[in-house]
Amino acid sequence: MSIKALKEQRFEIFKKLEDLRNLANDSEHNWSSEDESNWNACNGDYDRVSRSIDLTERTEELEKQLEEKAETRQLFRENAPEKVREILPSEEDRNDALQGWARQQLGMDLEERHQVACRKCNVNPAKEYYEAKLSRANYDTIRRELRAQSTTDSAGGYTIPEGFVFELERALLAFGGMRQVSSVIRTDSGNDLPWPTVNDTTNAGAILAENTEVTEQDVVFGSVTLNAYKYTSKLVRVSEELMQDSAFNLAQVLGSLLGERVARILNTHFTTGTGSSQPNGVVTAATSAFTAASATAITAAEIIDLFHGVDPAYRDSDSSVFMMNDSSVAAVRKLVDSDGQFLWQSGMQAGIPDRLYGRAVVINQDCADIATGTKPILFGQFNLYKIRDVASLRLRRLVERYADYDQQGFVAFSRHDGDLLNAGTNPIKFITMA
Repeated sequence: MSIKALKEQRFEIFKKLEDLRNLANDSEHNWSSEDESNWNACNGDYDRVSRSIDLTERTEELEKQLEEKAETRQLFRENAPEKVREILPSEEDRNDALQGWARQQLGMDLEERHQVACRKCNVNPAKEYYEAKLSRANYDTIRRELRAQSTTDSAGGYTIPEGFVFELERALLAFGGMRQVSSVIRTDSGNDLPWPTVNDTTNAGAILAENTEVTEQDVVFGSVTLNAYKYTSKLVRVSEELMQDSAFNLAQVLGSLLGERVARILNTHFTTGTGSSQPNGVVTAATSAFTAASATAITAAEIIDLFHGVDPAYRDSDSSVFMMNDSSVAAVRKLVDSDGQFLWQSGMQAGIPDRLYGRAVVINQDCADIATGTKPILFGQFNLYKIRDVASLRLRRLVERYADYDQQGFVAFSRHDGDLLNAGTNPIKFITMA
């Protein structure tokens, strides 16, 4: 079904929800168990269709970007000088190079295509680990294009097998929610990275009389230091039969598996990390706006209070969003204001997200449920949360550990950190349940 048809179907469900809401507000109508059943069914249908829309949009966007990527590469190859064009690796070359490295590590002979691909991609198949450079491009560009580019000049910047890196990037981007709205930077090394902050909001200028000496007012600086904590994907076992199968896309399988494993733990730490020997999660680093009246329910007025609890300097930014898990979204979608209007505004056009009080909502399953003492809903300028990636991922092969199964173990290592830049004016706040 097309996105347009899905949008129309969701709109019809939304109208049914509005009719049921009007019945609930009608003093002459007795709300029955059948009405309650219809309400729950419509909400379930709305969620199902919304998920279908999200998946369809994501699939179509990915297909479009992959087509653009292929067209760009082909155009570059067609317009490159003949000598350069001869050495430019194709996507097949990149996959063959990674597979050639894996076969060499297993003690298997390399076919001629593997040897040629390794030379074109500048990969040493005898090296004990496979090092993949993550993209150094602007992360917004990566998010839009889902592509990974290396930076070797002599081969037009395409010398590292991108198949594996591309799949890894895609897995990291697709998971969680934090990377969608945070600011992500890449560094060549893992040295401590201090990020300066300053809060001069309590100081103001003054009127100065004629022939009067100006007074001094110091500016107080601070800093947030981003470290580089090492993460691992844990082991992925690959059978000898798969390794020998030339149709087996090693880059796609390993990139997806390892990327998703690392992405899961990273999203958890970027959300709720303690800041002690791990990233400082956004919930940990953010500030409580207020404590809700109830331990198990959120009101429309409290959503509005959270919105206005963030300073307009952050609240009015294009990067200001709400963040919560899916069960909280289900609760918030039922809220109405004093005029009986839903706070939740459904996006009826392709590419237009659902909105809450005029702001986009990011679903992050690592956010807490609405329950006693939790911090389930956040709002603020999320691009001030900085995610640091150290731009190299190492893929290692373990030989003897699973030899009795005729399998090889693959494990990836990478380094990351994250923290919120808060100079003292609290760009992100949350509701604390009673």
